[in-house]
Amino acid sequence: MKILFVGSTRGTACSLHYFTSLVRLGHSVLPFDPEYFVARNPIERLMIRSRKAPTPAKVVQVGQSLMRLARENTFDIVFVMAENFLGYQTIEEIRRISRRPPLFLYHSHDNNFSEGICKPKNFEETIRSYDFMFTTKSQNVRRYQELGQTQSHFIPSAYEPTVHHPIIEPYSQFSGEPFEVTFVGTYDKSRDEILDAVGWERLHIWGNGWKHSPNYPAHRERITPSAIYFYEFADVISHSQCALGLLRAEAADLHTQRTFEIPACGALQIAPRTEEILSFFDEDKQIVCYGSLEELRDKTEYFLNHSVQRRKIAQQGHERCVLGKHTYVDRVSQMLAIANEKKLAVAL
Repeated sequence: MKILFVGSTRGTACSLHYFTSLVRLGHSVLPFDPEYFVARNPIERLMIRSRKAPTPAKVVQVGQSLMRLARENTFDIVFVMAENFLGYQTIEEIRRISRRPPLFLYHSHDNNFSEGICKPKNFEETIRSYDFMFTTKSQNVRRYQELGQTQSHFIPSAYEPTVHHPIIEPYSQFSGEPFEVTFVGTYDKSRDEILDAVGWERLHIWGNGWKHSPNYPAHRERITPSAIYFYEFADVISHSQCALGLLRAEAADLHTQRTFEIPACGALQIAPRTEEILSFFDEDKQIVCYGSLEELRDKTEYFLNHSVQRRKIAQQGHERCVLGKHTYVDRVSQMLAIANEKKLAVAL
């Protein structure tokens, strides 16, 4: 199939994994990065920051560029990766001018109903314009359907096997004893009590925003206040005895990318107990879960002191992950299968 991929393909963007998966599946994929939030000058930068949205001129420019591509090419699918500012007017105009109207697929691993997610006022109309909506937030399927998008589907997060895998010591930037407990993620106030329960004497943390944590002054030697991605992330997790797979309450997470990335890299994952996580991994066999701060504290202590059981669960979690069809290629294949099923039904 010929696919127009609308989304970032920059090195640290999660959407890059979806793009490369489409290519690996043998499709002809044309990438188009809207760069809605890239400012060309200080005035644009100020407008974007104050509005928390791309400039109107940028939205128009992107729409015109996509319509030009639609006139010059014939696409089977337009795969939109979390680009909320692609409006329904542009989608409908591309359908009108295309020699053979493509199917429009939208996918996001964000919670589009969270206040912190940038989206235009007419986003609900745009939702209805897509042929398919895919989301990693299972609870949002019903909300999309209530807004009139009947083709809404839950597609879980994933891991990328070329990136997320155990890094053996000769190729690691770390040497010596592994980290006891690691967490990789952005600072959020709700995480303070969780990390206090684990114990700062055991922790090592990487992520943006941690200078705002009240724990930073006392524990700065255990905090790297900047994000890490891809191979650096895999290296940290590979060098960890236990890794925390925390969820964000603000996003109403029931699982995240870390749910699969951590076991793929070979560490023992300790995560909040949710039905969704336990649909992927068996508790105390392939993952360790907690339902309270006390349980988190006790289980962290136990598995740090019982290395045989810790390694066994980590190994079984790794095997379940890599054998369970949880890669980005698997997820993209699921989405295309759903789209093709409708396409065949219409043809018949």
